[in-house]
Amino acid sequence: MTGIASCAVLVAFTAISPAHADYSQQARPSWEPNGSVYAIQRAGDRVVIGGAFTSLFNRRTGETVSANRLAAFDAASGDLLRGWNPAANNTVEDLAVSSDEATLYVGGRFTSVDGQTRTRLAAVEVGDGDLVPGWTPTANSTVRALSVIGDRLYLGGDFTNVSGSGRARLAALNASSGALVNGWNPGADTTVDVLEPGSGGTSLLVGGLFRQLGGQSRDYLGSVDPSTGAVTTWRPPAVCINSNPCRVWDLGVMDGGVYAAVGGPGGRLAAYNASSGALRWQIYSDGDVESIGVRDGKVYAGGHFAPSFGTVERWGLAAVDAAGGTIDAFFAPRLNVTLSTYAVDAGPDQLRVGGQFQQVNGQPKARYAEFPLLSSPTAVVSSGSAWRYSDTGADPGAGWQTDGFDDTSWPSGAAQLGFGDGDEATTMASGRIAYHLRHTFTVTDASRLTQAALDLVRDDGAVVYLNGVEILRSNMPAGTVTAQTFASGTVGDADESAWYSTPVNPGLLRTGQNVLAVEVHQAAANSSDVSFDARLTVR
Repeated sequence: MTGIASCAVLVAFTAISPAHADYSQQARPSWEPNGSVYAIQRAGDRVVIGGAFTSLFNRRTGETVSANRLAAFDAASGDLLRGWNPAANNTVEDLAVSSDEATLYVGGRFTSVDGQTRTRLAAVEVGDGDLVPGWTPTANSTVRALSVIGDRLYLGGDFTNVSGSGRARLAALNASSGALVNGWNPGADTTVDVLEPGSGGTSLLVGGLFRQLGGQSRDYLGSVDPSTGAVTTWRPPAVCINSNPCRVWDLGVMDGGVYAAVGGPGGRLAAYNASSGALRWQIYSDGDVESIGVRDGKVYAGGHFAPSFGTVERWGLAAVDAAGGTIDAFFAPRLNVTLSTYAVDAGPDQLRVGGQFQQVNGQPKARYAEFPLLSSPTAVVSSGSAWRYSDTGADPGAGWQTDGFDDTSWPSGAAQLGFGDGDEATTMASGRIAYHLRHTFTVTDASRLTQAALDLVRDDGAVVYLNGVEILRSNMPAGTVTAQTFASGTVGDADESAWYSTPVNPGLLRTGQNVLAVEVHQAAANSSDVSFDARLTVR
């Protein structure tokens, strides 16, 4: 097994194959609501938020603008669309948009919108925020969840009656007219919190507090046929039972997986197989996970967890590789979560989050934040690069990790470098405890960099330096390291060629020439093999 020791800049060190998070950790300036944000919906070139707020504050200008539980922004600039103001008289819980993105559906606790009677359901025109005439279905209690599939709008919540007919917490409407769909009536024994179309819209996933769905046993999560309302055979195992209680707050669907934001004893993020319902992985947290966004193989989870999310520190927001459940080491914005992050929307331009937080990364930013999409990473050191190396087993001398060291007498060879595995591009001598390697590279403008990441193959242990500063110590003991220092443990099997990843402080890079230096150590002098490769990417 590999032992891992951390250094000051190491946030997490995990085996990786997927891409890193797509979004910056720094939020761009945005309007700040004076009350909780529960829902975020992208509709064409605008973004709508819903919640319990009654005004918005612009921290740059000091301006406050009235906005009653609904507001819209230009998606590109983030500017408030001032003429768009339908105004609900009570909390908005969820939003959905029609298939043609012309109509926004609103659900919640309100009884009027834009000064007209609308009982917990409303439809407004995306373009101008005006009510859709004649669209007047009603619910006798809170509507918590909305979802559109084709020409139908599905709703879930606490209600028992919709438009005068009995509907136990689930109902379907004609999206255009608002008419109740007769015969579609699966029912749930208690609250429904989330509805999400299954892959291809062939099922409707249902999550919440319930234990019965359509008269059948389903613990907090199940699915129904969107055409008939019949409960499907999809029955994922509950990740917690009757504790606090257990509750599925939100769902995401992507690439054959269903991802659930779960509240319970602490909380967790759970991943299920979309076909079989089998539990694929779960990550425990010290507070409920209450919101999910999915994009390009990543699950973005929000909640009131802090500081514990799995094995790392996260404050209200985290990114996770969907395939394997590996927590992204590079995305760790800090929200001062007093209660929760209720809404996450992973868009093609921004990661938008809403909730009750008052700060982001220690700076004032209340209840709504936008994290911009990052540019694609650029490799300043690529895998397979040529490295100067010393395989004599001797200490190279003072300053060998720095740019000023003269390595011209060292041989050069392409990675992987090593021996004994048969996959080496360059073979180094056997029988050594330590091997020393250097790669010089150029950065055009270091002042523009916001993120850097190191990926590493090492067998058995390694210490990595960037411009003379130690940035990683992996499977190595603490303290002074010399050419006679053994690695902490033996690496075997797939770990010998696995890529590992850690974030790097981009401030260590400088415009012009830089040097990445690595010492690879064996766990025993008579080891049968050694492996090394590295890449350094920046954004």
